[in-house]
Amino acid sequence: MNPLTTRLIIAAAAVFALATLCFAQEHVKATNLGDGTQFKGTTIKMKDKGKVAYVLSFKAGKEFEATSDGTNNTDVNLYVYDQAGKQVGKDDSPGPKCSVKLTPDKDGKYKFVITNSGGENTVAFKVTVAQ
Repeated sequence: MNPLTTRLIIAAAAVFALATLCFAQEHVKATNLGDGTQFKGTTIKMKDKGKVAYVLSFKAGKEFEATSDGTNNTDVNLYVYDQAGKQVGKDDSPGPKCSVKLTPDKDGKYKFVITNSGGENTVAFKVTVAQ
């Protein structure tokens, strides 16, 4: 195989992988939970390879911390996206606990995507906004 063909194949594979990731992120139906300062938390029963998404609104300049914690030792991950769909935070460390801190630079809605793998789990999702 010549070098040009190899580069084209690698580029096509990279584009396909990126498109697959973007498609998966965009097609998670999100539940709007309203104002982040009023949100008290929720508990989610998640299946193996499960995914849920929530939307909360926040004011500029007020730091918030989003956390998730599972009752079982599965791999729970937390991803945060801004209104434009850009990932602005994540905790994809191994285990059932996640934490992401952000300070919005403008008023807006943020999407929180929680994933679970390694078995069923009951996951608590909370958001704390700085006073």
